[in-house]
Amino acid sequence: MTKQEFEAIYKNITSTQHSVLEMFLQGRLDAETSQVLHKDRTAVSSNISKICKLFGVENKPGAYTQRDDLIKLFVQYKPELVCEKLLKEFGERSPEPRKILEVPEEIVPLNSEFYIERSRMEADCYQQILRPGSMIRIKAPKLMGKTSLLNRIIKNAQINEYRLVRLDFRDAEEDVLNNTNKFFEWFCFNISEKLKLECNIDLQARGGILVNCKKYFQAEVLEAINCPLVLALEEIDCIFHYEKTAQEFLKMLRSWFEETKKTDIWKNLRMVLLHSTNVYVELPHNQSPFNVGFSVELTEFNQPNILDLARRHQLSWGTDEVIALMAIVGGYPYLVRKALYHLHDSNLSLAEVLHNAATDVGIYGEHLYRHWTDLQKYSELKLALKQVVLADSSVKLEQVLEFKLLSTGLVKRHQHGITSSCRLYRDYFAEKFRD
Repeated sequence: MTKQEFEAIYKNITSTQHSVLEMFLQGRLDAETSQVLHKDRTAVSSNISKICKLFGVENKPGAYTQRDDLIKLFVQYKPELVCEKLLKEFGERSPEPRKILEVPEEIVPLNSEFYIERSRMEADCYQQILRPGSMIRIKAPKLMGKTSLLNRIIKNAQINEYRLVRLDFRDAEEDVLNNTNKFFEWFCFNISEKLKLECNIDLQARGGILVNCKKYFQAEVLEAINCPLVLALEEIDCIFHYEKTAQEFLKMLRSWFEETKKTDIWKNLRMVLLHSTNVYVELPHNQSPFNVGFSVELTEFNQPNILDLARRHQLSWGTDEVIALMAIVGGYPYLVRKALYHLHDSNLSLAEVLHNAATDVGIYGEHLYRHWTDLQKYSELKLALKQVVLADSSVKLEQVLEFKLLSTGLVKRHQHGITSSCRLYRDYFAEKFRD
């Protein structure tokens, strides 16, 4: 109904109907109106029904909605006649204020509303870190949320007053990783530094590096602080390329884990290992830390996860939008969050965002170009990726090369080989390789 049609009908109602309508729009019950106007209650109800009919509002089958619909009409065209209570009840709710959102980063801040929990995974990790001598292994390609999860595990441990040593193996320089003695010195020195302890260790003393490192950790660290300690090791796969260093270090971690079962002071140790790829270092089964402890493998977001995240971005999405986005970026947390952020923060439609997604000028341009420049440093990986993105089906690669490529997040494994992780990467890199 238009405003003019409404006004024309309103002018033609009788004085009695006008009086009844006025009381009705002030929220009065029929019985009250009857008393005030000295009219029979049946007459009041009859007049309201006639007014509804004049304005073309009728009860729907199985529902008595005509009075509500009449109020809505007057809220729309003559709100001055409607009482405050009915205005609030039937008026259009003001839209939720548009939030200023945090910019998507590789790590989701602890207090962020955009961190999506995956089933019971977080709760299980929080329980594990409180267990004496526990080890948690978190595996996932880049940008899947390893560090964001680690931050939450650490927070849970620190609430319980645990001490923390957090080492990122990307901080170790090439000559350190390539020299076993230097690497263990780097490792021990950084532990002492983080805990503000003296580092008194002689790795060359009788017994060998692993024995001396273990003695140092027990006497100079565990006994010195005498409380639970979380040792969090990030990007541990950085050492996999350095076979001798990796073999000795991983063997030592397994030895420490076994010690937590036998010695009380070692029960204070909790280890968290983060890695992006499968282990391709040759180790006997009983010397590897990657087949013990609690294993976590981060997966992509599913449709309910993305719908939840869209709602948190104030987007009114249904399954169709989620399917359209996943067709391009899969369920990769960082890629999904970046799309939702831009859809909230601009006037772009989902179709517009996806149209330019796999180009240098799209919302993923910087992210994609960074991957491309990184690949220029590793010709073997670059050629392997070229083979994958230009193939019509899954590709089989040499195992170590496959593991390294999987760690980038650009590809994923299937039963018969590997393919691009998502259409975004396939389209972008295929275009680059064709140039």
